[in-house]
Amino acid sequence: MFKATKDNLPVDVAIFSAAVADFKIKDRKNYKIKKHNFLNLELEKNDDILNYVSKHNLLRPKLVIGFAAETNNIEVNSKNKLLEKNCDWIIANNVLNKSIGFDSDFNEISIFYKNEKIKNEKILMKKKSEISDEIIDRVIKQLN
Repeated sequence: MFKATKDNLPVDVAIFSAAVADFKIKDRKNYKIKKHNFLNLELEKNDDILNYVSKHNLLRPKLVIGFAAETNNIEVNSKNKLLEKNCDWIIANNVLNKSIGFDSDFNEISIFYKNEKIKNEKILMKKKSEISDEIIDRVIKQLN
């Protein structure tokens, strides 16, 4: 299913900034669904690429980073995801805060580390480009 690189060599870092889609339509139709007053769709889970790469691949990257868009219990949910997905880091943000995130040039994140020797961090509101620079600085520091 997953090949780490063209030459099948391990990679150093895999950053999964978003799920492609958590769910898909279970019973896909090959025809147009006519308009009704109500429509019920049954969904099923898609393959979890982050989970697959971090747990099932012999060529697991040295550093696997996942993101968590959260609406509540950010710390608890992010730490659970860190363990469940076997990530080295989870970078979380509160998507309910309308001044940051999806429709903004700004964000505010928390970084949770699997390695308990590294203290979890919070990066306060900054431009997304500045936050990405800070994340890359941390990646380079950890790999060195």
